[in-house]
Parts: sequence; structure tokens; C-alpha cells
Amino acid sequence: MIIRLAGLVLFAAVMLTSAHAGQREGDYLYKVSTLRAAPGELENLLNWIAVLKASNYFEDAREQAPFIMRHSQGDQWDLLVITPMVSWAAYHSKSATKQRHKAAEKHSVMLALGDAFIAFDEDHFAYGPALDEIAREYAGNAFFHIEMFHAAPGKTGELVGQRRMENAYLAATGQTTNMIFRRAAGSDVDVFTIGFHESMKTFAADAPASDEEKNQAAKDAGFKDRADISFYLRSLISGHHDTLAVKVE
Repeated sequence: MIIRLAGLVLFAAVMLTSAHAGQREGDYLYKVSTLRAAPGELENLLNWIAVLKASNYFEDAREQAPFIMRHSQGDQWDLLVITPMVSWAAYHSKSATKQRHKAAEKHSVMLALGDAFIAFDEDHFAYGPALDEIAREYAGNAFFHIEMFHAAPGKTGELVGQRRMENAYLAATGQTTNMIFRRAAGSDVDVFTIGFHESMKTFAADAPASDEEKNQAAKDAGFKDRADISFYLRSLISGHHDTLAVKVE
């Protein structure tokens, strides 16, 4: 336990001193929706989203357009839609709610069209990094590694700590660190992370560090050794889903 606590301290130091790392978690609220297209309707769903984004709907609703990722390999959903909410109070204020309702009425026909293309959808609300951090990473990258975790009973806090420790390891070995999101409400996903990458090639590239350096970095981050990164994670979860995804413009 002492080793793991030392890892958390190291993580904090790394994240505060590395400009490249940025802020990888926070208390900004997001609505995270997973959508599965009706059979044969994925292309129509994507076309509808393009029309929606090109319309004035988000401007009329005074909302930030969502960040959308399309499943490539992994989980059963087709699209992951991340909608900025700021906070519960801001999103559900009288003025914001009134503005959304007015926009929904104005664009009701277009919004209703999308329902025919969706077979399943699930909403999840999560606290994550600041909006400008997500926007910057989304704009500069086109490939995403998404990991969704179901914490073992009583292990949610420790699971968040493990994700921080793994980020410390990734930073120390010259790899891309992950954005960390914590459950606020909704589905049974307790923690999920997103790695933002330029492409499949950069995602799959080996770390610019030797095996000895990787093993030492794992120990410095609070793990027993490099292999313990996975073993420790597995001790904290009852299940998880991994997905590779690409950006939907």
C-alpha cells in the first residue's frame, strides 16, 4: 500500500510539471451516450448527424456541439456521443432549459428523423477534464482508445487511483496519457478513460523506452513491476469493455 501511495504522489508531480499531459481529469460534467444503429441504418444515422451538426440547432440551443466517436473494434455500440453540460445546475437552469426547449421545437422535424435510425441508446453522466482540454485533443486527433470499467464493490476510488498511476507510467515512458472520467449518474460504468491518438499507427507504436526503463517506470508509479499494471487493475474491476474508435466530423 505504501508503494501504491508513493505512486499517487509521483503521478501528481508528473501531471503538474508536464505541459504535454495537460489536465487529464476534472469536475466538468458530460452526458455520454452510446448509440447502436438500427439494422442497415448506420449510414443514414451518420448522414442525419451530419445534417444536425450543419444546422443551427446547437447555436439555437446555445450548446456546444457534441464530440462523436464511431466504433471500429470492440464494444457493441456504433457511436459514442459526448455532450458538454458544464454542471447539473448550469444545464438545468431555467434559462438553459428554456433555450433548449425552444430549439427543440424549432427543429422538431429534423430531431424526430433520427429516432428511426437508432435501435438502442444509453445515457451516462460523468465528470471529466475541462471542456477546452477535450476540445483540443478531439481537434488534433482522429483515433481513440476507450476503456469502460465496472468497479468491484467498494473499489471505485482505488480504481480511479490506478488509472492515475497508469497515466504516470505512460507519461514516464513517453506514451499518450488517458483522459479520466468518473461516473456521476446513469449507466453502470463507474470509470472510463479515453486515449486520444493521431491514428491507429501512432496508437500501436511501441513506447520509446527500453524494457528496463518501462519496468522502473512502473515501480516509480506505484506498481510492483510492469506486469502488475494489468494484475492490479483486474483486482479492482468486475468487468470492462475496450473499444477502438474513429472521429465523426
